[in-house]
Amino acid sequence: QDFAPTLDFVMMFVPNEPAYLLALQHDPELWQYAYNKHILLISPTNLIAALKLIVDLWKREYQNRNALEIAERGAALYDKFAGFVENMQAIGKSIDKTQENYAIAFKQLAGGRGNLLVQAERLRELGVKSKKKLPSSLLNDAPE
Repeated sequence: QDFAPTLDFVMMFVPNEPAYLLALQHDPELWQYAYNKHILLISPTNLIAALKLIVDLWKREYQNRNALEIAERGAALYDKFAGFVENMQAIGKSIDKTQENYAIAFKQLAGGRGNLLVQAERLRELGVKSKKKLPSSLLNDAPE
């Protein structure tokens, strides 16, 4: 059966309390027989209590469904977060590698004798006409 979620029992309301009691006295197995068929016999005396119980059961059912959905969403969120953390770690490694490559490249530019800064500055000193000048802070730090 593909019905909307329902309770396991049907309530059969017997509006006449004396008739309800007489039927149970006449056949003491009547209530059990109905129960086995998933039918709850309800009299005026226990109608309100039964209805309140049903309301409470439905509330619990909805809470259980919400708890399951919260758990599913929590698991999905955790998985997304774990993926995000992995990506952040990969970015961090890339930044570290970029810094390492920058240090190597800068060493080629300004480190050691005959570095690129010194070579370029010597060309300027020999009379190469240029529109721009190398930053003096780099030239001052470069060994000759």
